[in-house]
Parts: sequence; C-alpha cells; structure tokens
Amino acid sequence: VGGVALFASVVLCASAHLILRHAASDLDGSDLWKLFFDPRILSGLAVYGLGTALWLFCLSKLDLSLAFPASAIQFVVVFAGAKWILGEPIPALRLVGGIIILIGIALLFFERKERRV
Repeated sequence: VGGVALFASVVLCASAHLILRHAASDLDGSDLWKLFFDPRILSGLAVYGLGTALWLFCLSKLDLSLAFPASAIQFVVVFAGAKWILGEPIPALRLVGGIIILIGIALLFFERKERRV
C-alpha cells in the first residue's frame, strides 16, 4: 500500500510541477495578483496538495530512509514531461544525472528486497 501511495504521490507532484511551469510560462510578472486567480496555477496547487497528502500517508507506512530517496524519481518524471510535454531541451549531462537517479533508486529497492530474504 505504501509503495502504491509513493508512486501516486510522485506522479501527482511531478504533474503539478509541469502544470505550474506551463502556467508560469504565460505570466509576464507584472501582475502578481494573476497568480492567485489563474485556474492553471490553482489546479497545479491542488494537484500538488493531493500529492503532499499521499506523501504524508507514505511517511506513516514506509521508512523515511527509503521513501525520501525513492521520491527522487520525481526529478526523472519532470525531466521527461519537460521534454515531451513542454518541449524543453534536455542536455546530455542532465540526462546522465536522471539515469544516475534511476540507478540509485533501483539499488535502494534491490537492497530492501535483499534484507527480507
């Protein structure tokens, strides 16, 4: 249950970042009050709130030493979304960093599996 909630939290929080980035790209910064009334920003904050609520649930079920590093997959999800949804370039070193993050997360879960045996 904790793992499913962790996955959902990561997806929701990464989605919220993408929604907020998309909304922020249309703002010129001259009227900050628009931030409080833009439906995309409000929806991004709502999605982020749901992700945070699931994160709190994860903290009640999983070791923080596992959950927090595993939540780093959010970086990779945002990389992919920035590339394919927002059309942002992903430089080679950033791509290598994302791969290193994925390898680190895989090692965390492999180590956890090994302890149970």
